[in-house]
Amino acid sequence: MTQTLLDVRGLSRRFDVSQPWLNRKIEGTGKLYVNAVDDVSFSVKQGETFALVGESGSGKSTIARLIVGLLEPSKGDIIFDGTSLKNGLKGAKARALRRRFQMIFQDPLASLNPRWRVADIVAEPLRVFERSMSNRDQRLRVGELLTLVGLAPEDGIKFPHQFSGGQRQRIAIARALAANPDFIVCDEPTSALDVSVQAQILNLMKDLQKDLGLTYVFISHNLQVVRHMANDIGVLYLGRLAEVAGAAALFDAPRHPYTRMLLDAVPDIEMTGRRRKQVEGEIPSPIDPPSGCAFHPRCPLANDRCKRDVPKVINGVACHAVEEGRAA
Repeated sequence: MTQTLLDVRGLSRRFDVSQPWLNRKIEGTGKLYVNAVDDVSFSVKQGETFALVGESGSGKSTIARLIVGLLEPSKGDIIFDGTSLKNGLKGAKARALRRRFQMIFQDPLASLNPRWRVADIVAEPLRVFERSMSNRDQRLRVGELLTLVGLAPEDGIKFPHQFSGGQRQRIAIARALAANPDFIVCDEPTSALDVSVQAQILNLMKDLQKDLGLTYVFISHNLQVVRHMANDIGVLYLGRLAEVAGAAALFDAPRHPYTRMLLDAVPDIEMTGRRRKQVEGEIPSPIDPPSGCAFHPRCPLANDRCKRDVPKVINGVACHAVEEGRAA
């Protein structure tokens, strides 16, 4: 059986969005908190891709930053290859573990230093994790990485602004691969690119996964992209998991009403005759979320229990209607 590489358990993150102290005193208001991620649990098997999908504001990018240590969780734990990342990474053991996972960000122009040449950008992980490597070996390794992602070694002397969006994302992928990781968090890596370029980057990532045995957590709001990339999918709504299922099962027989609504809005590019339905309503404010199930104001199957009780994930879906058999 395939080994579980990442295990996320009860992950939560709360942000303080209160006004300054003096404003609160004058207006007589208290502190305000946002539960950006609330009790999220999932696991990722080695060599596979787990995708997180949902509308903007559902907590996808927050989970990505929690996994790689850019944010600390308020509750819960993240187990990477048997080691807890809850309290951060410290010491020599942490250094060896830290090189095993990297992140590819959404906007390649914002995530690449505009004052550095591409060779210096790609070589940065080598300088951190391979301190004994000579400058000559670093240059050779950078050339290999640029070739691996479809660029030329001579591109190393250029600056990021001299490349197109797709080429910049290839540079970001080369930098992520420099430390020889086996786990990469991809935070909407193709959302800022043209459709034709998206396909090139996605195919590149699939090829790299096959050749290097990489494991991905793939963040996206594009269901067609997710269908192409993922083995398993988690659907997020307002910081909580609505449904977790294998990619084939989720697209063939979605169970949660929110998942059904998202899939009904996808264009029928295969011309099957399926009617497309517009997404109804908007995601509520995370500062003042609805009581009970957060989806109940938009759900056609909601009843009084949905308005009162928060559903738990049972057999991969968090829905009272599914639990009671009303969603058949």
